[in-house]
Amino acid sequence: MGKIYLAIPFDELAATLPRPAHSKSGLGRKPWFDVKGGIALQFLKHYLQLSDELLMQRINTDWSMQLFCGILLRPDEKISDMNLPGWWRSYIGRHLNIDEMQKQFAAYWKPFMYEINVGMQDATCYESRISFPTDVKLIWNCCHQTYLMIQQSRKLLKLRKSRMNYLRQKQIFQSYQKTKKKTRRAEKKVRKKLLKFLLNLIEHLNRLQQKHQTLSQKQTSKMSHIIKVYEQQHGKLYGQVQEIKNRIVSLSKPYIRPIVRGKETKTVEFGAKVNILQVDGINFIEHLSYDAFNEGTRMQSGIYLQRKLFGKCSHHSADQIYATNANRKYCKQNNIVTNFTPKGKQKIQHIEQAATLRKTLNIARGTILEGSFGNEKENYFLKKIPARNQTTETCWIFFGIFTSNAVRMADRIAAAQLHARAA
Repeated sequence: MGKIYLAIPFDELAATLPRPAHSKSGLGRKPWFDVKGGIALQFLKHYLQLSDELLMQRINTDWSMQLFCGILLRPDEKISDMNLPGWWRSYIGRHLNIDEMQKQFAAYWKPFMYEINVGMQDATCYESRISFPTDVKLIWNCCHQTYLMIQQSRKLLKLRKSRMNYLRQKQIFQSYQKTKKKTRRAEKKVRKKLLKFLLNLIEHLNRLQQKHQTLSQKQTSKMSHIIKVYEQQHGKLYGQVQEIKNRIVSLSKPYIRPIVRGKETKTVEFGAKVNILQVDGINFIEHLSYDAFNEGTRMQSGIYLQRKLFGKCSHHSADQIYATNANRKYCKQNNIVTNFTPKGKQKIQHIEQAATLRKTLNIARGTILEGSFGNEKENYFLKKIPARNQTTETCWIFFGIFTSNAVRMADRIAAAQLHARAA
């Protein structure tokens, strides 16, 4: 724990975030954690892979974790607020500046990094924890949520319950879900019925809203997403659109988009797609988006990020999707050696040396870079991200990646300090 603490520049990271309002005013009880403590909570969360409640229970009973967060409790003192990690995750996520924080990490770690002229790039998807979406499940979820809002509105207005065929539609949905062989014909039939039911529910709720404004801001936002789902699914079902743009696949997380990866086991993933730059085994976020993008267009931006953080780039390794003519031309103009298979005739003198160098870069990318993705997902809480909104999910991904980086750098810094003492 002490090694990891020394590998994180807490003061520099805290300087990139504003202080919370309660710490500025001085009113009320003194908060348990300052900004540095809130950042420390996020690193502990991913290092220990605990829920927020279990993390606070561990902090209450472990003095080393308390010191990691910059506090020390008395023997008879305990923190009762189990939502503190979630509150700080939400606060940091709202003010998170990824570029500025990465700059502070790079400056702090640069003296302990050696091959800073060699960079590697690849993209991966950090999946969100949602049930696998199907059109029928999505439409039924919209029906269910709209029906609940109607009943809540009618209850507030002291009206009787609506006489809608909700139970019959629910039975139709459940019967379809229980069938083992779901044919296209049966699916289309169920989708038509549910879409018609959803339209009736939306119109009913709109009539209530025109007379009485009963929906909260959160419910109004949800209804806008439900209407968009109806429009997308109606257009798809009746052939009005060939391809749905900005397709909503989850009502609870409407920002999530399908990311087509083309893998044998997973053709589609649902979550944030991140283009990663790796320098000397340390990962940096070059581009993070919840929409699908072509990572081949991000290579020049990755090289620019490496030069911005470390000053130089002489060798670069990437997947074959990055080997476009524009990227080849850019690397040639900037004297950057890549692992791309060359086009056309090559000079006989250096064919073997160039082939050996390409092979070395390919092996490094295939083992170190892609291996780091699996390590982060399995050991640092990034396999299925349970965050509830886009802000906290981005924060979750950032601290998961940099917790993994900090653990790697902790051993390097400890070894360098030991070597300095011995000298």
